[in-house]
Amino acid sequence: MRFLLFLTVLGFFWAYPLQGKDIKGSSEGNYQLVDETVAIVNGEPILASDIKLYMVLFGVNDPKEALKKLEEIYLVAQYAQQKGLTVTPKQASEMVLNFAKRQGISLEQLYRELSNLGLGSSVFQNFLIKYNLYVAAIELFVVKPLMEDKERLELLIATKMPQAQPYYTVEILKIPKNLAEKNADLLVSSDIQTVAHKLGLTPIKVTVNPNNLKPQLAQVIKRLQPGQSDFAEDKDYLYMVKVDKIELRVPPDARRMALEKIKREKIREFIEKLKREAVIKQLAPLEG
Repeated sequence: MRFLLFLTVLGFFWAYPLQGKDIKGSSEGNYQLVDETVAIVNGEPILASDIKLYMVLFGVNDPKEALKKLEEIYLVAQYAQQKGLTVTPKQASEMVLNFAKRQGISLEQLYRELSNLGLGSSVFQNFLIKYNLYVAAIELFVVKPLMEDKERLELLIATKMPQAQPYYTVEILKIPKNLAEKNADLLVSSDIQTVAHKLGLTPIKVTVNPNNLKPQLAQVIKRLQPGQSDFAEDKDYLYMVKVDKIELRVPPDARRMALEKIKREKIREFIEKLKREAVIKQLAPLEG
């Protein structure tokens, strides 16, 4: 069974897919954890069972990686609580019930599967609470302010957008070398359409970044202005090239990718600031 974690917090509905292992049989592996305190984050313990649960839900194989992420979740959840965000016992129970429903199983089945992994219901419920607070804090204190300051956001996006690249709309007529040699006078005295018609060839018209073409073609195209023509050649062909238009373009998803990068950076800055102000102690070694 693959767990998909659907979280509800403070009136919001969060859907977060966890790319985890099938929970049945997940207790097998090359590691073994017992329920002891592994680390302390600002006085709050992270247990070995917390690490094991995280590894099951997210499909993480390295306990060290799981601990590092749990430390971040705990730090952000603590910050959320300091800012007044809470999860009531009723909301916590509803989270567990909603989780089970999303898996298509009953609460009893969920607890049985957790028990098979050596995990108690309290460990699971505690993680759901922490994770909800973590997601809510990231949204409310990082993403929301970022999106609301539209002027600053546009400036940030501009700095992250990839540089526009020139795209050329070109006509290219590919002429076999032996045919070109027989019609040299025609080639130097006629335009590309006339040459194509008289030689019985068909030019292609493409809009392309020259860097994606053969080097011989790219070198010629880059030095032409709209309306100009020239020739390029390789071992077997002569290419008659005419540039119709030049325009600057950025990748179609450039803005979205820039925004996602900014979000990741701001979230990382937020978490790193919390880390600098935190007291985190690892009490037990982990094998990874």
